[in-house]
Amino acid sequence: MAGRYKVTTNSIRNLIIEQFKDDKSIRTIGKLAKVSHSTVFAIIKRLKLRGTVENALKSGAPHKLIPRNRSFIMHEIEKNPRLGTTVELSEENFSLMKEQESYSWILQNPW
Repeated sequence: MAGRYKVTTNSIRNLIIEQFKDDKSIRTIGKLAKVSHSTVFAIIKRLKLRGTVENALKSGAPHKLIPRNRSFIMHEIEKNPRLGTTVELSEENFSLMKEQESYSWILQNPW
């Protein structure tokens, strides 16, 4: 399923900034770049606020497991259900996770 909005490319953002620095109006820039004037205004506002028009880094803690390790754990548990939430499984294969809560969470939410 596609996203709800069209992503503005960096080249269009840079074009908008160049035109803005040449003292063109927001509506004129919108017509030149073929985007709405509200998009132009948002890009200019971002430039003034952050000093750049690049996408911001996403915040939040990194995942403890990459999807490959998660699928490995699920595969091993499917092969041998007695493993359950034991810590032995990850200590043998990767030293990323040693918390019982994480294993329980993987079992409840496999994907």
